[in-house]
Amino acid sequence: MNASERRHAPHIVIAGGGVAAVEGLIAIRELLDGLVHVTLVAPGGEFVYRPLLVAEPFGLGERHSFDLETIAADHSATLVRGRLAGVDGDAARIALDDGTTLDYDALLVAIGARPREWLAGAIHFSSPAEVSSVRELAWELDQGRVRSVVFAGPTAAAWTLPLYELALLTAAHVGESGTAEVELTIVTPESEPLAAFGLAAAEHIRDLCSDRGIRLRTGVTATAFEDGRVELDTGEGIEADRVVALPALSGEELGGMPHDREGFIPVDEHCAVRGLRNVYAAGDGIAYPVKQGGLGTQQADAAARAIAARLGAAVEPTPFRPELRGLLLTGLGPSYLHAVPGRGGKNGSVVALNPLWWPPSKIAGRHLAPYLAGLPHVPTTAQVLEDRPPSHGDAAQHDAVRELAMIFADQDARHGDHRSALAWLDTLEQIDGVLSPELEARRTLWRAAREKD
Repeated sequence: MNASERRHAPHIVIAGGGVAAVEGLIAIRELLDGLVHVTLVAPGGEFVYRPLLVAEPFGLGERHSFDLETIAADHSATLVRGRLAGVDGDAARIALDDGTTLDYDALLVAIGARPREWLAGAIHFSSPAEVSSVRELAWELDQGRVRSVVFAGPTAAAWTLPLYELALLTAAHVGESGTAEVELTIVTPESEPLAAFGLAAAEHIRDLCSDRGIRLRTGVTATAFEDGRVELDTGEGIEADRVVALPALSGEELGGMPHDREGFIPVDEHCAVRGLRNVYAAGDGIAYPVKQGGLGTQQADAAARAIAARLGAAVEPTPFRPELRGLLLTGLGPSYLHAVPGRGGKNGSVVALNPLWWPPSKIAGRHLAPYLAGLPHVPTTAQVLEDRPPSHGDAAQHDAVRELAMIFADQDARHGDHRSALAWLDTLEQIDGVLSPELEARRTLWRAAREKD
């Protein structure tokens, strides 16, 4: 797009430099390639891929950082360094913290949430700054200086998977180092461990904790930590030399943007901000109870399709319908978890040792995961962390993977996303080695439909 075309093209502004923002950028560019000018506004110059942060203190993996200038250039966008300070919905204009203003035809706000400490004396694990603290804890365990650790979730436990990973990775580290007996305890307000993923995941976590000797206390919250003791809201106490906690989250209250009591942005099913025209929001900053990168990408995809449709593209808006995909690091090999919120019992809950999505990344973003997997020198999560091959001989797991891949392929095709549907057929081909004649026929049909998209 040349300078003249840019002046007349609709201007989409994306505020944020995290998972939802980058997913939204890629999705919008694919939906409106060459038709719009896109500006990415981010406070820093790097996109930090954080899901492997929990493995870093134990030497099992490391976070990756990507240059936002490169990401923007790869998707024909302009990067502006700055932090979103306010939105003027009437004027369709945003203000940055340095006083700069930008006009927009559509705005996607994906600025995330603010982590905050809630339990004095605990290590609140949420950013690269805490990696050294947990690494030091691992060293203290090796030296026998620490005999008991509690892993605590906050009252509003929106996403607890990292809590279980930290406990399981610590248990694996203790077991490998041959340290004298150490008492590890998980304290969570959830009624069941990893409740968001359903009964199958809860049973899986209970089995893992039992096998590793980790005590599990559900339905309780830590209220204080002092003098080597964690007080619980039940009036009980647990002896602990150290506590590792997940932070609580608060939204960023922006001028001109509606928000709830915790600062989170209310949106509708298409992730349009309530009360504002042509403004959308996705990621941890919106008023959705579960804060997870994969859900953030799904929200960004819903917003991108709504934006494209509003700007006149031949795209059918698709509402946000959450599907949880979680890759649980255990210290032996990852577990793949899948759930559809709202489906009761085990019907909406799947646990497998083989990948349930492709590429098998921590954040299963429809556009983000393939983009990152295609970058040089970026191994998948499974390649980095799996120290044993998955058991392909398990027929039940094999069937579960096939069934999910087929479900995703059919859903994407029905929604008109033939590119993604074809990618799922590629996954099925990798699983089975060859596609059936029926699936080959679908591939031919979907390839023809993709050409017309």
